[in-house]
Amino acid sequence: MEFNDIHIGMRCGSKKGSGTVTWIDGSTRTIYLADTCNNNNFEVEFEEIIEDPQVHNREDTFY
Repeated sequence: MEFNDIHIGMRCGSKKGSGTVTWIDGSTRTIYLADTCNNNNFEVEFEEIIEDPQVHNREDTFY
């Protein structure tokens, strides 16, 4: 995954937990996430993002 692939509203996993992207700081390559369980915000460096196809957006539909 490239840094430019990250966008607001995207679900991402990291070593600190998974969450929804709420803000992206391009100058420091920091991504701010809202925790999926309790909506607390936390920040991670781009290098801490875990590329996992099993982390889905809420809009996704499963059959």
